[in-house]
Amino acid sequence: MLCSWHTITGELSKGSELICPSVYSTMLHSPSNPSGTALILFLIILISRAASRDILPLRSSFSVEELQSNVLQSPDGTFSCGFYSIYANAFTFSIWYSNSAQKTIIWSANRDRPVHSRRSMLTLQKDGSMVLTDYDGTVVWHADGVGARYAHLLDTGNLVLEGTSGNILWQSFDSPTDTLVPTQPVTATTKLVSATQLHVSGHYIFRFSDMSILSLIYNDPDVSDIYWPNPDAPFFENSRRRYNNTRLGVLDYLGQFVSSDFAVQQALVASDAGPGIKRRLTLDPDGNLRIYSLNSTDGSWSVSMVVMPVSCKIHGFCGPNGICHYSPVPSCSCLPGYKMVHPGDWSQGCTAIVNTTCGAAQPVRFLKLPNTDFWGNDQQILESISFQACKDICTSDCTCKGFLYVQGIGLCFQKSLLFSGRSYPSSDPRMMYIKLPVSVNISNMSIPQSNVLDSSPNVLKCDDTAQESYSYFQMIV
Repeated sequence: MLCSWHTITGELSKGSELICPSVYSTMLHSPSNPSGTALILFLIILISRAASRDILPLRSSFSVEELQSNVLQSPDGTFSCGFYSIYANAFTFSIWYSNSAQKTIIWSANRDRPVHSRRSMLTLQKDGSMVLTDYDGTVVWHADGVGARYAHLLDTGNLVLEGTSGNILWQSFDSPTDTLVPTQPVTATTKLVSATQLHVSGHYIFRFSDMSILSLIYNDPDVSDIYWPNPDAPFFENSRRRYNNTRLGVLDYLGQFVSSDFAVQQALVASDAGPGIKRRLTLDPDGNLRIYSLNSTDGSWSVSMVVMPVSCKIHGFCGPNGICHYSPVPSCSCLPGYKMVHPGDWSQGCTAIVNTTCGAAQPVRFLKLPNTDFWGNDQQILESISFQACKDICTSDCTCKGFLYVQGIGLCFQKSLLFSGRSYPSSDPRMMYIKLPVSVNISNMSIPQSNVLDSSPNVLKCDDTAQESYSYFQMIV
């Protein structure tokens, strides 16, 4: 081998050197060889870049044991890249804002599969592929960059594998996690996925729908539905274009997020719009999409735009069998007869205290919930039907969890899931009824009712009992 990279693992930040004495000596003393001179210039440039902290050369590695020194930094210092500790013995290979107080992550290679502390490594192999291995050598993540000469962290926050001519063979911008930074696009093939409190992928997705509309979606094995833009409104009311072949959205440096399906002159704009502020667009664990602006003095973030100002309209906000209400901030409660699955984590929702089982005779009754609805999950919608008939259908169907009935027009919505529950002040003649086993003791059970969505206190009446902000339920035997 005429020349080779010499890099000591764990010492990359101190520089790398290219060892090729025979080639250098031959070309240095052959001025008549212009191609050799060009190669020397290329090697000098490459050596200079390899010694900088924004470059990872071939056959170089980062190790978890040296995470403090094994860090790439973009030329302007805005972004850093390396191993990030999420727990005592769990690490992700990530990119973060260097000057944020909490090392705010914008991308992770292995969010759902962290590596352990000892002997875990990120290596740029000799063929140009980037490989992340765990302590036992198991490949956790892989980026195909065959032909790449080095990895480069750009000022945009994009980690790229570059070829000899500077062509990009792979880039982190093509596989976002839960955040977009300025100039990073969301496309027909990319998406944001929220993180949970445990730092793994959550249920919320930001992507272009099958109808090419940029959407917020709740997605799990049982439920998948769009909650932004309003799925019940037509295109023109949502200010969206029906025909959108481009499918491209991007946050610019002025704090404006624009998408090819947005109507003319429509954008999601940060409240502090203008140049000179570092920002990010993040799909948060609660399912809301927000633009954050960085305070350059103390490294803190502030919300400068929020897509869903009414959080209770976010599907799954309180999980299965939970109800979202305002008191006055968005809060969650379990339905009567239910309890939290995991205290402190409303994304898991609530589970029945006493389960109903199909195939076994089990007496049931219904609990009346005023000013409450569970959006979607309609097993069937029946028109011009009496209340008693609507109730009887749900009673006889063990998969029916409850029903919504609209007095006056006889609309009956049979619910297969009690999901996306929301309490709202309303004079609407609709009423929600949930099915419970007779054995469940519901005496004096109550649930908060939202009363801040209009200017007057919400005094709810039920069963001749009136109480501000709280409603007691009426049993239907």
